[in-house]
Amino acid sequence: MKILSRYIVTGLTTTLIACGGQQTRPGTATPELPLQTAVLAPQAPVVDLDGRLHVGADVASLAGDLPIVAVHGDTSVAHGTIRDRVGAEEVIAYLQADAASYAAPNDGDGSEVQLLPGGLVFRFAATPPTVRVADSTPAELIDEVVRVVQAINAALPSEWQLRFGPDPLAAVAPTPADGEILVTFAPQANWAAEAVPPDDESIGLAEPRYAIMPTEDPEVPWRIEIVAGRVWVDPSQTEGMERLGVIAHEIIHLLGRNHVDPERFPATLMVAGGSGELSQHILHPLDREALHAVYGRLAPGTTPDRISEELGPWFDTSMHVRGQLEIGDREIAFGAALRSGLAQPWALGPTPDSDLGDNAALSGSVVWRGRLLGLTPQAETVAGAAEMTVDLPSLSGSLNFTGLERWSAGTSPAMPGSGGTWRDDRLNYAIAVRGNTFVQTGGDAGTVTGAFFGPSHEGMGGVLVREDLSAGFGSKR
Repeated sequence: MKILSRYIVTGLTTTLIACGGQQTRPGTATPELPLQTAVLAPQAPVVDLDGRLHVGADVASLAGDLPIVAVHGDTSVAHGTIRDRVGAEEVIAYLQADAASYAAPNDGDGSEVQLLPGGLVFRFAATPPTVRVADSTPAELIDEVVRVVQAINAALPSEWQLRFGPDPLAAVAPTPADGEILVTFAPQANWAAEAVPPDDESIGLAEPRYAIMPTEDPEVPWRIEIVAGRVWVDPSQTEGMERLGVIAHEIIHLLGRNHVDPERFPATLMVAGGSGELSQHILHPLDREALHAVYGRLAPGTTPDRISEELGPWFDTSMHVRGQLEIGDREIAFGAALRSGLAQPWALGPTPDSDLGDNAALSGSVVWRGRLLGLTPQAETVAGAAEMTVDLPSLSGSLNFTGLERWSAGTSPAMPGSGGTWRDDRLNYAIAVRGNTFVQTGGDAGTVTGAFFGPSHEGMGGVLVREDLSAGFGSKR
């Protein structure tokens, strides 16, 4: 991967960030999951980890990492703090290096190159962008873009969730409108002439459009923001996890991150060269932490010398609540983690041998019962019963959380009935099944994403994301 900068006489600097090289995925082939569509972009990611389905953010705690504090029916409940995050020192060093990569020399050749004499933490403009794909993009490639958006959103605060436009744009359209990112798949020979770096063999390229904004800060009177952009990917030169990595790399460029030194920061998608292994969750921890820091803590126009001050308290530890439920000789695990103000839920269990609708051993209505465990933004633990009923002929049903109770911030949950009532103690959702996954189709506020677990669908689990609660859940039939 390499950076090529080109200056266009429009009063703004346009940087074309071209990316080549190879990245390999550990493990097996691309997971056989239902294709994701534009309407499913707000859902949590679902990843097949070579025999286990993982729903939600890549923040799962392991059995044994936390002490067992209670038993809720068939579910063992663990709670505590784990040192499992990227610390402030590393996040600051990464963002300072990233900001410095945008520095331009004050050589007097034009006002635009004098705007960034010491670098800048770039970010998208005031609202989250809407990602769109070009017209005639195959469903398989739309699926890949949606999965990347889901993975990125799992790292971002709620107010900065990327949107996904349901209507494609013309592949030959001019630069997207303000607030949009257009992803176009095409052989490099068909990329827009002005976008192709000379003598380049890139498989992906980010084409941002900037705006110069005045500020009220006399020390930094101007800031530059990304207001729109285009991603080009050559699908003939990449596939599988490698292509997911390319798509994510280019979109993250349009969210403001640049290339950094691969020797100093090897575990990130944003290194130039791309020789490292890809995470099966697409993003690495440092990628996720940088996105959280930039869009959750730092103000627009932050300069390298202000990163530490504006980042504020940043911890290398996370508070976790974790549930474990046995299904035969296997287990389902689920829960949530809270660090530096961001709560993220997850669930994990063994992959079924077939889709739910193809399980000949099941018929009529099937019920799974278990628990929900989550954390509020205030670090309160919430727990309750989880029950899902699916009508197999229609592959639809209901998911109900009842008896919801909470325990004070930072304290371990105890036995059921020992906490205070959380809200009105229940949440109800209608759900629809797709393959071995399910999503909410109605009901209370919140986004539900789930999967079935076990060879014969002995269990199910998933995540619930709301403004006031991030929770994992798991049940067995």
